[in-house]
Amino acid sequence: MKIEIIKCLQDNYSYLIIDETNKNACVVDPSEAAPIIDFVEKNSINLKYVLNTHHHHDHIGGNKELKKKYNLK
Repeated sequence: MKIEIIKCLQDNYSYLIIDETNKNACVVDPSEAAPIIDFVEKNSINLKYVLNTHHHHDHIGGNKELKKKYNLK
């Protein structure tokens, strides 16, 4: 298991929890989609899930775009 910290917005972070054996991953609190998509595409990660700690925009801002692009649960 590996955790990658992804800088989002000006002062936030999202986290990718990656299973290194199959490159499946979950993103936690994606405040925006672009940095997540960039990392996932560059590293051939299979994004499968999104988790949110709470509903504020700086934690869920990227949900819709990521869910649509990767058919996330």
